[in-house]
Amino acid sequence: MRLREYSSSDLRSIFALDQVCFTQPFRFSERAMQQFAEARNALTVIAEDEATGEIAGFCIAHVERARKGLVTYVVTLDVAPAYRRQGLARQMIQSIEQQALEVGCEAVELHVWVENEAAIAFYEREGYERSHIVKSFYGLGRHAYVYRKPLERAARQADEWTAFLKA
Repeated sequence: MRLREYSSSDLRSIFALDQVCFTQPFRFSERAMQQFAEARNALTVIAEDEATGEIAGFCIAHVERARKGLVTYVVTLDVAPAYRRQGLARQMIQSIEQQALEVGCEAVELHVWVENEAAIAFYEREGYERSHIVKSFYGLGRHAYVYRKPLERAARQADEWTAFLKA
């Protein structure tokens, strides 16, 4: 498996994969997918099967300004059914976290539908903590949990700054 950045030639493949991975209320249009992936503030990772050239998964995130600095917001993380349970989602989210660190983000945040037990378990295993619920985030009656993971370097820098102020 090869991890790489998004290219505009990937659009049709990632759009098709999103259609497989999510049901109608959670899918993006092809235009929205393009806007997310090609935004100036986008961080992307494409997982490509080296043997077949097939896109096995992808993740799109955006760097955003927050009250206390920069955060990365995960727009979507998709893994093709044939490639699930092989650690691919972990590799991709770790790639996004590394990219986020490199641009100076203090945390990664995302929304998860409250009924998506597999995604909830995955993010919690990866160290994300549930912050709160957003009612009807995905449409009427489709609530989302907000998850957040402070990034290691940012957390270490904050600890060093706190220790400095106390000295």
